[in-house]
Amino acid sequence: MTDTAKREPSLEALSERPAPIYAAPPPKPTVPASEAGGMPLSERGGLDQLSRIEEKSARIEEKFARTEALLLRVEATFQDAMTKLGGLARTAELHALEARMRSLPSVGSIFFVALIAALIGAAAVLAAQKYGIPGFLPPR
Repeated sequence: MTDTAKREPSLEALSERPAPIYAAPPPKPTVPASEAGGMPLSERGGLDQLSRIEEKSARIEEKFARTEALLLRVEATFQDAMTKLGGLARTAELHALEARMRSLPSVGSIFFVALIAALIGAAAVLAAQKYGIPGFLPPR
């Protein structure tokens, strides 16, 4: 895989980019500044410097756009991972709750214990009435 395949796509279309110039710059005219369109040499140097600054700022903006796209992909990956982790945590909580529910007694065993408790309570009341436990029943 080459380095160009790893690069992010640019926001600018290829047709909008300036074509690279491989030829030597044209020779400077030897006519005085007054005859060369009225632009002095110091001003042309400033325009050259300004164009270089604009090119550098365009490259910086392109790098910033690639970095921003990369960060957006990282953020999306992070959000996906957090969603999966939250799902796993909920699954673990559900398994723990299910284990606790299975350890509880069933409906049949609860009814059986209630029936035994009712029978024991009825037997205790009958024994108290038959043998006359003091203070258990009010006097007649």
